[in-house]
Amino acid sequence: MLIISDYIEPAELTGYVRAALADRQVNQPGLARWLPNRVVDDLVYRFTKGGNGLTEAATYRAWDTPAPVSKRPGFTRTEGELPPISRSLRLDEYTRLRTRTNADQAIRNAILNDADRLVREILMRFEIARGQALVEAQVVINENGVQGSVVFGRDSSMSVAPATLWTDATNADPFVNLRTWNDAYEDRNGESPGALLMSSRGVGLMLAAEKVRVRAGSLLGTPSDITRAQLNQMLEDRELPPIYTYNVRYKAANGSAARVIPDDKVLLLPAPVAPDDWEGTDLGATLFGTTAEALEPNYELADSDAPGLVAGSYRTQNPVAVWTLASAVGLPVEANPDLAMVADVA
Repeated sequence: MLIISDYIEPAELTGYVRAALADRQVNQPGLARWLPNRVVDDLVYRFTKGGNGLTEAATYRAWDTPAPVSKRPGFTRTEGELPPISRSLRLDEYTRLRTRTNADQAIRNAILNDADRLVREILMRFEIARGQALVEAQVVINENGVQGSVVFGRDSSMSVAPATLWTDATNADPFVNLRTWNDAYEDRNGESPGALLMSSRGVGLMLAAEKVRVRAGSLLGTPSDITRAQLNQMLEDRELPPIYTYNVRYKAANGSAARVIPDDKVLLLPAPVAPDDWEGTDLGATLFGTTAEALEPNYELADSDAPGLVAGSYRTQNPVAVWTLASAVGLPVEANPDLAMVADVA
């Protein structure tokens, strides 16, 4: 395929898809709130695995004596290649559009529509990888002839389950569980979690739990039902993190609907940040590197604009057709996987 600029310049289309990516993540917030985007001019990821955890207290000293020496926390340096991801779409209407009045504008609009679709599909693949990183502390790729994995390594104490599953509405006690897990999180990380990420099913199990309803009771007795607002207030009163509901699904290879995060999981995470605020969290980031397409002269991208998602339109001659191609190089990376605690509650 030969890249063309007949209907839209590659640099303009690249700017368009990057804006579409940013807008979608702001208006439909997902897991980038915990693994935000970071653009890097590289094809390699590097991160230091292991956080500071609990802070060791300094000690007083006597006058005229040397300062005690602090100790650096242990860490592991990990690096590897950022994998490429591309998606293309043939403009099926090309021949018919060419016969229309104002054909160039019609084809341009069709290319922009196709670019929007490709952005959604690439973003969904990154979302799936983010979900796997948060739940499993690893990213495994086994598709389209590509096999590989990155294991971030989470402490076993950060993978938990209640003694009584939340599906047992009579005996389960979600508040006791959350308090126990919250304390374990603080003991491990030296800070409190800032978010409870769960599905609507998880919220429903909490609302249905008899022991939760008893806590919401009064002199008039135990209510048969409590609201989400009451649940949120109960969490706040007990200094537990707020709930963020997450129900994102995608079309699996077999055509069925699959969840990015299983609906039986509850995640204790740091407080969310903006989708591009990678400096605002210690958990990790989603790295976007530099694609091979961005280095092509026909894309006319400045060196500073090369990293990140890119897109261009191409033409084939046999048969005559116009294609839209979007490409990225990237991977979510957890620098401190212990900041993502996962509980299997159902």
